[in-house]
Amino acid sequence: MGVGMKTKKKGTNTKTSFAKQKARERFLNRHIDQVWKDVRADAESEPARGVRDDSALPRTTKQPLDEDLPAMGQFYCPETGKYFINLRALQDHKKSRFYKMRVKQLKGERPHNQKDAEAAVGLGVDHGKKLGR
Repeated sequence: MGVGMKTKKKGTNTKTSFAKQKARERFLNRHIDQVWKDVRADAESEPARGVRDDSALPRTTKQPLDEDLPAMGQFYCPETGKYFINLRALQDHKKSRFYKMRVKQLKGERPHNQKDAEAAVGLGVDHGKKLGR
């Protein structure tokens, strides 16, 4: 019949644990649209809390003291939305692939959102002339 294992054997879950851990980590991080609002706000709709197109990406990392965060929230990376335990960990993070990819995404165009998806399908606001009235 089947070629799969009939009984659970020791060590069978070790192959899937890393993939599951990465999948969970993907949703624990702040997504690009959330970071975009912090780092690059539109001038006409929101006050700029982060950086603009013409300035350098890192905004201020000074954070108020918070006992619940690692190192009381003093080592914060605004591009990824992560807190670190010391300056060394933050500097190592800024050399990582994830950080460099996030900076590149933030320098690019605005991330896709639900409003864009609805407009692409044709569910946007219609201000055409009234028909049959």
